[in-house]
Amino acid sequence: MRERAFFILLLSLLPSLIFACSEEDGIFAYVINSRGEAAHKNVAGYKYEVAAEVFNRLVQARGDFQQPAPEFVMNDGRLYMAWMNPKKKEIGLEAAAYDLCTTFGADSLNALAALLAHEMTHYYQKHDWTRQFANANPNTEAAKKIGQALDGLSLETQADYLGGFLALSAGFDTYGVSPELLPRIYKAYTLPEQIPGYPPLSDRISFANNAVKLLQELSAVFQTANCLTVVGAYDDALAYYQMILKDYQSRELYNNLGVLDVLSALDYFSPKDMPYVLPLELDTESRLSRSSRGIDSIAVRNALLEHALAQFKRAADLDENYPAALLNRACAYLLLDEREDAAFWAGKAKKLGKKMKMAEEAADADVLLGIIAALNGEPEDAKAILQKAAAGGHPLAGPNLAVLTGEAAKPDGVLGFTNNGGGVERLDGLLLSDFMAAPDFDLQVEVAKDIFCGLKQRPHSKIAAHYADEHHYAWFLMSAEDYDGATGRGIHLGDELDALLEKYPSGHRIVSSRQGTFLVYPIENIIFLLGSDGKVKQWMVYRMKRGVDG
Repeated sequence: MRERAFFILLLSLLPSLIFACSEEDGIFAYVINSRGEAAHKNVAGYKYEVAAEVFNRLVQARGDFQQPAPEFVMNDGRLYMAWMNPKKKEIGLEAAAYDLCTTFGADSLNALAALLAHEMTHYYQKHDWTRQFANANPNTEAAKKIGQALDGLSLETQADYLGGFLALSAGFDTYGVSPELLPRIYKAYTLPEQIPGYPPLSDRISFANNAVKLLQELSAVFQTANCLTVVGAYDDALAYYQMILKDYQSRELYNNLGVLDVLSALDYFSPKDMPYVLPLELDTESRLSRSSRGIDSIAVRNALLEHALAQFKRAADLDENYPAALLNRACAYLLLDEREDAAFWAGKAKKLGKKMKMAEEAADADVLLGIIAALNGEPEDAKAILQKAAAGGHPLAGPNLAVLTGEAAKPDGVLGFTNNGGGVERLDGLLLSDFMAAPDFDLQVEVAKDIFCGLKQRPHSKIAAHYADEHHYAWFLMSAEDYDGATGRGIHLGDELDALLEKYPSGHRIVSSRQGTFLVYPIENIIFLLGSDGKVKQWMVYRMKRGVDG
């Protein structure tokens, strides 16, 4: 669907459109103000510091360090608003652009992010390569086709679209900012509706709105993929992530693909094979009924783990300062029974986590080192490591200590049904089953043939849905950060883990992620997300069916 929409968008462009660039130095400029003033000096102080912080967050979110990160500069000119200079490998912002972004009030940083992410996309997507190739091979058919396919406004649209997704990945809400930003820029720079080398302002606004629609679709696919991963629908999640990779590559996406492989491989492990809770995943339920598997199953799980290692390597290659990829690599090696390699990468992840001040990754690495010590026949060392992690509030330390000391719940007790205590869960005043009976989505996306996802934004919640047919679906109703309601058993956002486990003692799965730790209750159809402080930061209800038999 996205490819068709983008193709239609390309066909609608006039072949005569040119890149938004300065002929003098070949930069990609957001606008070119022919009557503007050239820069006299660079800008320092708080404006530069705020803009540089936004820029650095975008660079980290992009996570692509196979090419050198661009340099950020800021000056007092009034020519380009924002720009990307491929020769100097720099991205720039004018102080006047900063001032204009402040007029967005609460969205000031989002406006800054929209501008900078737009130019950053030009850089990382290597949009300048097209121009260089065409100039170097002016009479070739290939150059003509490339010039026609990726000329002018199509690149600007891609910069808005993928730049928006980059900004969202960095934690900025840029929905709708670009269309509103353009008219303010033209007014602030007293630009005419038509400036040389650019389409009319009305066209730019129209295509910026189209880019927002594409961005919303990509974001919906990503959110649904994450939910599917949490509830164990790995094959479905894979289709979603693969769709995103067609347009956008990042360390997180490759890391998530590797996690899917490892989680799938864990389905071929019995509790005897791996009794401990990896910081990648804890399953106190689905593996309890599994016995040891045969040679063929071992071959399948090993193939999945080897493929996962390749994905984690790709993530680490994109960003060498990404401890999650190292930690997950250690988990995969441990499941391959390569304990020395597992200990090596866990140690690297812990060291890097401390260096980058990523406390959660460092704590996860400690838990994994405790598990490795236990499997190596070093129970006292393992106990000391896990007790320290438990004292720090790590949600996986307690279950692993229980396994180590033989106090883990017996299989026949884990899945015990309990009284719901509050009836069917209602979140933000809605029963999920009511919405399922009469869905009213804000957005629907065709992910693959006969596979769709939908997204609905509500006052203090949102709904994400995956649907193939009446026997293959998953629906999620998720609380927003400001939701002050409670679950049927009285759990609120901000409640401690102990309170949660007291109210919900039945069998659950735990899925560890960079955003926190998910506790998945398949009997109650409820999921809790815990933050690094061990407190509930989100909860959701879900309904899922994966086949005729459920």
